[in-house]
Amino acid sequence: MVKTAKAIAVTVQEMVTKSTTNPDELGTLANQLTNDYGQLAQQAKPAALTAENEEIGSHIKRRVQELGHGCAALVTKAGALQCSPSDAYTKKELIESARKVSEKVSHVLAALQAGNRGTQACITAASAVSGIIAD
Repeated sequence: MVKTAKAIAVTVQEMVTKSTTNPDELGTLANQLTNDYGQLAQQAKPAALTAENEEIGSHIKRRVQELGHGCAALVTKAGALQCSPSDAYTKKELIESARKVSEKVSHVLAALQAGNRGTQACITAASAVSGIIAD
């Protein structure tokens, strides 16, 4: 999920760049964003189910849903900008939507980090036990 979330962040940044340099490529990037989000949503289901507790699971799910709403808005802005590439207001809206999506990606990553604490503690403990056995 972390890898997919980071891929979304990269695609969003590319969309901002292409909005000024080559708006024709926004459709391809919007498609990539949609595919990446779909993959993240599929990965979120088992992650939420296997989270440390129900609260963390629902938090992961909620953050992924919020990211989805942001991605949908960004794809809409990308379509609008493709229709009128010289419209400065639409370009500004796309950049603002991209900023919100990037923020939501960081929220997803934070939720995953919170859900990972128990797993990390187990890894650390297993490593310590292995060290003691080796001694």
